[in-house]
Amino acid sequence: MKKEVAKAIAAKLLILCCLAFQAQAQVELRVDSNHVETGNPFVLQLRIPAALGIPDSLNFEAWDIMLPRQNVVSQTEWHKEGHFFSKTLTALFFKEDSLQIQALPIALHNGDTVYSNPLFILVTATPAPEDLNDMAPIKDIHREPSQWTDYLPWILGVLLALALLAAVYWIAKRKKNATMNSRSIEIPPQELALKKLSILIQKELIVNGFVKEHYAELTFILREYLEKMFGIPALESTTEETLGYLKKQNISDSLSKQLQALMEQADLAKFAKIIPAESFHAAALEMSRKIILETSAETDSPNTQSSANPIIS
Repeated sequence: MKKEVAKAIAAKLLILCCLAFQAQAQVELRVDSNHVETGNPFVLQLRIPAALGIPDSLNFEAWDIMLPRQNVVSQTEWHKEGHFFSKTLTALFFKEDSLQIQALPIALHNGDTVYSNPLFILVTATPAPEDLNDMAPIKDIHREPSQWTDYLPWILGVLLALALLAAVYWIAKRKKNATMNSRSIEIPPQELALKKLSILIQKELIVNGFVKEHYAELTFILREYLEKMFGIPALESTTEETLGYLKKQNISDSLSKQLQALMEQADLAKFAKIIPAESFHAAALEMSRKIILETSAETDSPNTQSSANPIIS
């Protein structure tokens, strides 16, 4: 009993000393109570007058002996409250003691440093029953009656799994049907290329100012045709590489030179943004059609019957 009274008197004296120092401190370090039990959260609040400047960071080195920085379990950001900047710290004390917390240095954005007032804290041991018989009896767990909503996550999980299985089955079936259809109605390369040329003309890209896009689509049609007709990687090759592959095919020199001129002029339009002469646009389409018709006629492939319907007027 005498020990507790002595501690209380010492605590009051230190509090008075801290209050006297606080009147001169630039920063106010406040607590709701100067007494805390071991292991319980202890909240401290810092208040800086806004006139001093904007706070930046805290230096906990001054507290390391009495309050190791790992014992500061959380801290809020600085926030403005009227004419003050405030920050809240939460700390834990694990040892019974009377502590004199030193002034805490606070760096400001303008490079200055201000200091809080020191603080006295009385840490006492958390009371514990001297005998286990003094503890309250352990209450039995209160169990709620089961409801159908308790099984709702399981029901939703099963439904989701069934939906995923159905989606996988539907996608697999659709791909299978698409593959079967594509095999059964395969269009000969020259016929497909001529149809795409006809569609390209109807788009009127050059009339609308899309010269680069027109020649990009035109060369794609030709490269796709050559790849399917002769089995060469025309879509992945340069113009020079494509012409090299075609030298090994049964193509006349005249057609090869026309194709080279057409591809080189189209490459200039696509990559160098050099717009061909107006007369070249129609000539390029007619030249493309001629290349498709004549190369398909010269090839012994079963899918090389030329289309009798002209697409260019």
